[in-house]
Amino acid sequence: MRFKSIFWLFNAVVAAALIIFTVASFLLFGKDYASIYWGNMWIIALLFIALIGALDTYFIMNWKLFDFLEKEDWPALLAWLENRLYAKGRLKKPYANLLINTALSVSNLEAVKKLEKEIREKKPAMLPSMGVALGIPVFLEQNREAVKAYFGPLADNPKTKRRDWAQWCRAVSIGRDGIDELLELLDGKDPSIRILSCGLLFQYTDALTESQLEKAAAARTELRNRLSGTAGERLLQRSKEDHLMAVVMASRVNEAREILLANGT
Repeated sequence: MRFKSIFWLFNAVVAAALIIFTVASFLLFGKDYASIYWGNMWIIALLFIALIGALDTYFIMNWKLFDFLEKEDWPALLAWLENRLYAKGRLKKPYANLLINTALSVSNLEAVKKLEKEIREKKPAMLPSMGVALGIPVFLEQNREAVKAYFGPLADNPKTKRRDWAQWCRAVSIGRDGIDELLELLDGKDPSIRILSCGLLFQYTDALTESQLEKAAAARTELRNRLSGTAGERLLQRSKEDHLMAVVMASRVNEAREILLANGT
């Protein structure tokens, strides 16, 4: 069902419910009792109407947004979001997150870079919560020094949302110097980060101590058991739903999973 149809149907149902409830109260209780009843309930009715009005106002203000989403017109949606964020100065997380997702869906990395610069200059307080997603273009360009410079501060900041992804990106950028960080990430919850960390560690086996090799081997065995079959596919799917970086790294994660499972047979 189209968004406009849902919008009008919702309002029609609310209006009909109010009319039916009002008429029924007079028919059931009579004019005198109904008047007393509504005399006590008018505040609740007013609050209800105000709530519906607020919801309608929100949808009307974002009418084009929902229209573009419904039509899957990503370039138009991206242009609308940029106008909202920059021209109208509404630099808010919901719009910013949607812009990142939309820009990446049409491979427009420059749009994400522009947003990162805007946030860094005008609302730096948003960086800990959005920095990892905003850094995706930096990571994809595969400049180790740039990745280290960008994700290093995020990895060191305990307030960074999904700090584990920032730590993993930094560990990748510094090569063998990131072994200790990769070993720490093996104890994390996100299976995508764990399997990627495990794969990298086994590229550095000659640099690992005996205890480090044992820890990496134990993690590899556990991951092999957890990520096999459809149960493993569901775990990785939940990981992709948890953060955009997991979506970007999906092919690499799948490759690491195939290698892991193949080596277990």
